[in-house]
Amino acid sequence: MWTVFRAEVKRYLQVQWSNPGDSISWLLYTFLVFIAALVILNGISGGNYGREAQLLVLIGWLTWVVASDCMSELPVAISEEAQTGTLEQVCLAPISLAGILTLRSLAYFLGVGAKGILAAVLLALFVAPLPAGPTLVVLFLISLVGAYGLGFLFAGVALVFKRTEALVGLVFSLMIFLTGALVGLESLGWIYQVFKFALPLTWGISLMRETLTEGENLISLWQSGQLAGLSLHSVAYLIVGLAVFAIGYRRARAKGTLAHY
Repeated sequence: MWTVFRAEVKRYLQVQWSNPGDSISWLLYTFLVFIAALVILNGISGGNYGREAQLLVLIGWLTWVVASDCMSELPVAISEEAQTGTLEQVCLAPISLAGILTLRSLAYFLGVGAKGILAAVLLALFVAPLPAGPTLVVLFLISLVGAYGLGFLFAGVALVFKRTEALVGLVFSLMIFLTGALVGLESLGWIYQVFKFALPLTWGISLMRETLTEGENLISLWQSGQLAGLSLHSVAYLIVGLAVFAIGYRRARAKGTLAHY
């Protein structure tokens, strides 16, 4: 497992080294959308969009950018392997396909996470220092577990239908708004409750906002049951995602379409 993980990290670094424009465009996209969101929200609020509100946008947007990249890597990896005709060979490896995808996504997370930290530091210099760092990191990592569950779910769909780029792109684009990445959804009442339990990031981003606005910490979140609830929600999403992935893998093997695109 360690050898495969090292190989995946090396593979990621080589790809990034040979395509430096990808990292540059990722940072530009992150910066420009954040700035555009602040300009629009500041205009809507009549110029009264303060530093605390800007921090809420910053933490929500960065969480979404990093998590969405990690989620999309799983179905994209299936589509790429199928397109190049190597998916069947990957499935014959000593490690299960789910294990290989997990190691590949973790290697990808290290790279995207590093870019996310760099973006957070640079953006925070223009807004304000991020307080409650440890609490935010824990909430993000717990939310990321659920995000990987959604990624495995779409990877299972990609095993059967192969071309899922349009569907994945549409769903993830809608989730920018449905997770409250840019604007909090708590004021929507029961609609927020639906999104909170139906999507993997909405609850986590909401708790991060509470951490910044109400001074919550891990102890208070645990005592209120919010931290345990988020953890169970993320684990449940991961289990469902892995189950759908297993069903898709068995169906693709039964139909003999692993080698087809």
